Amino acid sequence: MAAPGPQPRDPLPDHPAPGAHPVKLLALIAALLINSRLPPGGWRSARGFFRYSAWLQPRLMRLRAWDHGLGVALVLLPPLLPVAILQWSLGGALFGGVGLVLSVAALCFAFGGGEPLEAEVAAFTAAWRRGDTAAAETALKALAGGRDEPMAFEAMPEAAAGHLMLRARTRLFAPVFWFVLLGPVGAFGYRLAVLARAFGDCQDNAGPGYCGRATRLVAGLDWLPDRLMALTLALAGHFSAAWTVWESEAAAGAPRRLAETGMAALGVPLANAPRDLTADAVDDAYALLRRTVYVWLALVAAGVLLIIG
Repeated sequence: MAAPGPQPRDPLPDHPAPGAHPVKLLALIAALLINSRLPPGGWRSARGFFRYSAWLQPRLMRLRAWDHGLGVALVLLPPLLPVAILQWSLGGALFGGVGLVLSVAALCFAFGGGEPLEAEVAAFTAAWRRGDTAAAETALKALAGGRDEPMAFEAMPEAAAGHLMLRARTRLFAPVFWFVLLGPVGAFGYRLAVLARAFGDCQDNAGPGYCGRATRLVAGLDWLPDRLMALTLALAGHFSAAWTVWESEAAAGAPRRLAETGMAALGVPLANAPRDLTADAVDDAYALLRRTVYVWLALVAAGVLLIIG
């Protein structure tokens, strides 16, 4: 009797590649909808992280483990590790339901604990249009991330539009980028890094080593999101003008480069003098950012379809 020939091997199971599961797309859409309806503060605010950092700082200082990169790492790792363990051990449980809930929670946390961007824009534009200088200054401070910037009333819309671009990067586009790349731990870790930098900024005794390392960490995490955001701002607006400004501002700091690219995508020329913008420019900037969000969602959806199709 002839020996049986080699048996055909079972085909590989048709599963989506890790990190490309459609749960990510569902989580993104759900988080964007839920976040717009969440009240400010609460579990998403910076207060809890600041209290934890203030408790940890003197203990690490006694061990000489604070005022350098190790201090930043020791601040970030304890809250980050449980999320990573939960994601990689139970993320697929209940048909992906645990991963979906964890993803939505991580994204809502990463989007920040303040008012939604739409509310911050509305507060500024309403105050500026009715000529309320005090209210416009307060709203501009919120768009600037809490920084006071005394300036003439007429110059506020230009500053607000630029700050809106950077605020959208930190509160929306960078968290989404790191979520798509790494899942919930990416979005959660990015927000923790931003909070670690903010803790150094608001503490007089944080130390130059800690502050410098935290600032460089966030700058490194923003490097790729900045470039993808600039590209999609150009795609959603005036492409050639935005691309020209992005290239011409290569020597400028990253915040100015991204803000000016966003302004160019709106059709606003590069700032060489006061541009005399009005609140309409801030509304236009927010509309451009919304179109950019749609481009990102379309790209994520296309990636999911290509991988699981």
